[in-house]
Amino acid sequence: MEQAKLKSALLTLVIIFIPFLKGYAIGNETQIGAREVSLGNASVALISPFSVFHNQAALARIMRVSAAIDYRQPFLIEEYSDRALALVVPTSLSNFAFGIRQKGLPDYHETRLGIAMARNFGEKFSAGLQFDYFMMDFPEQGKSRGTFFIEFGILYQPKRSIIIGLHVYNPSKAAIESLNFISRLPLVATAGIVFKPSDHLLITNAIEYSDNNQLNISAGIEYQVSDHFFLRCGLTGAPVSHSVGIGYKWNIFTIDFAMAHHQSLGYTPSFSLILNL
Repeated sequence: MEQAKLKSALLTLVIIFIPFLKGYAIGNETQIGAREVSLGNASVALISPFSVFHNQAALARIMRVSAAIDYRQPFLIEEYSDRALALVVPTSLSNFAFGIRQKGLPDYHETRLGIAMARNFGEKFSAGLQFDYFMMDFPEQGKSRGTFFIEFGILYQPKRSIIIGLHVYNPSKAAIESLNFISRLPLVATAGIVFKPSDHLLITNAIEYSDNNQLNISAGIEYQVSDHFFLRCGLTGAPVSHSVGIGYKWNIFTIDFAMAHHQSLGYTPSFSLILNL
């Protein structure tokens, strides 16, 4: 029985991590926030509590204390989960934020912790800086190892209908070393734009460069059906994934749901809850 469980766990790890090595990098899969996922992860210029994972500069535009949780089950694999928590606290000096994200199996996890600071410089510019700690479990050693790094971003809004974002992740090229191998976190640079041609329509796109992957282009569209209800769709390349989602906003609550489809691995549902206090 124990041998069967071990084989099942190893098979699940192979299923999960080989595709990520082709299309994503360890520690940098950015599918956090159901709204962001439904818009193809073109989120570098979006303003949300989940910007603590996408572009810290956007946190400066949040005017109220906000808390957000996110949960997803990648490719509907049993016992494999991906969850995140974000908290943003605006102050007169700067906006401060905390984010934690953990994904993996019951016996294996990757955990990322971040503390960010962001502020506006005039009406058009914002900037943010974050200090991160990324940790991986090594079951063969019975311990965990981690590393520190930084990420930062800027936001520029030349007019009400346009927001331009730029984000750099891990410019120091931090890595985690175990007894058997070195897990290097990538350097990733992302640029994108959000365009609102009307109060009810939002179009977003982004281009991402990673030093161990090809360029990745993503785009999404959001349509506000009513004061409370939103429809969304998105597309991401390398590997190709398309997504759809819905959102409902009422009073201090925002609930979002997304379903993304990977061309090889299948469907991943995502759920988010945001409270603007």
